[in-house]
Amino acid sequence: MTITQKPINPMSRSKKVSGTFFVMAVVLSSLLFVAGCSDDCDECPVPVVDNAPPFPPDGVFSVTGDGLVTIYWNENWEKDLAGYAVYYHDAADGLYEWMADVPADQTYYEDTDVVNGETWFYAVLAFDHAGNESDLSYETVFDTPRPEGFGLVLMEYLGQDADSGWDFDTQTRQASGDNTTDIYFGVDGGVGYIYTNAGVDIQDYGYEELIWVDWAPGDGESGWIEDSRIEAVVGHCYIIRIDAGPSRWNVAKIEVKSVTSQSMTIDWAYQEVENLPELAPGAGPSK
Repeated sequence: MTITQKPINPMSRSKKVSGTFFVMAVVLSSLLFVAGCSDDCDECPVPVVDNAPPFPPDGVFSVTGDGLVTIYWNENWEKDLAGYAVYYHDAADGLYEWMADVPADQTYYEDTDVVNGETWFYAVLAFDHAGNESDLSYETVFDTPRPEGFGLVLMEYLGQDADSGWDFDTQTRQASGDNTTDIYFGVDGGVGYIYTNAGVDIQDYGYEELIWVDWAPGDGESGWIEDSRIEAVVGHCYIIRIDAGPSRWNVAKIEVKSVTSQSMTIDWAYQEVENLPELAPGAGPSK
């Protein structure tokens, strides 16, 4: 991803190295420094110097969108917490660049300066009112945004075939028999089905919100149906794997929103990067 217009760094925050989770065993703020007192003064004011950084945020993960990545983390417990700073990098290790500060009562950040198909890794630190900064969060969190769509209507192929099929690559409706059609809708015996063409596998993920279907199963994992159709159940999500050539594939997911005898309405997302199973939230090896 090419960073074009990131906000100005307000605190001149330096680059940070990921994966250096370290907590000081000695809390420096417990050291009391007495200034301007004579030896015989028993009631001098005792200023406290706060040199103890907050703990690094934990539970960091990202949610993939279309031209959007949302980073989430757990709330820190320190009473003097001033906020969080979000960082990014193009690899899991190395120097992370500052991207944004957020207030202490906000535990998410939306990165809209992203390009579908390009991967970035994220990390978060916490800072207090004294200017102390934690280490970066130690989870390896990455994300690859991808296109998505909502409310797509596919017509029943025996009634209106020209709009019954869907090609995820070009994101167009087309006829069921087109050689680039991935899925199409049909009704048999009063039951609505999602049909797949040659080179396309599908499996039912059950009742699940589309956003939380995050990774497609690998080649050796079970669940792909042997038939070329599967019942279209309202509220169910489905994972789709599309052959893109020798040892190459793309994945997609859909959620069935409604089914009638004439049409099926779905929400969908498609991962444009070949051989990448990531579809939604990402916490593991990625910005």
